[in-house]
Amino acid sequence: MNNRPIRLLTSGRAGLGAGALITAVFLLIALGAVWTPVAFADGCPDAEVTFARGTGEPPGIGRVGQAFVDSLRQQTGMEIGVYPVNYAASRLQLHGGDGANDAISHIKSMASSCPNTKLVLGGYSQGAT
Repeated sequence: MNNRPIRLLTSGRAGLGAGALITAVFLLIALGAVWTPVAFADGCPDAEVTFARGTGEPPGIGRVGQAFVDSLRQQTGMEIGVYPVNYAASRLQLHGGDGANDAISHIKSMASSCPNTKLVLGGYSQGAT
């Protein structure tokens, strides 16, 4: 039997992104134990993920964002809303400011209209910068 430890090697942005995603999921799972769920009947979810997709992905939250949200829902059992940041995720990365403005506007609106909703921010690739 081989008792050597197994190392997972990653490199570049993919490795950093995966590490950040895994860390965020573990933190949210740990925090889930202290969150008090809010009744969804008032139109506000327990938590909401505002997610900026990666470079070249079509509008929406992208494949990484969807995996993140699916994992949160499964791990926490919470009612989790989703807001896809509206910006052009182009290779030239000229529209990050537009995405930041859209996210800020949405976050302010959610904080005002749903003060008990936990707000989760996420992004992948240029959406994380």
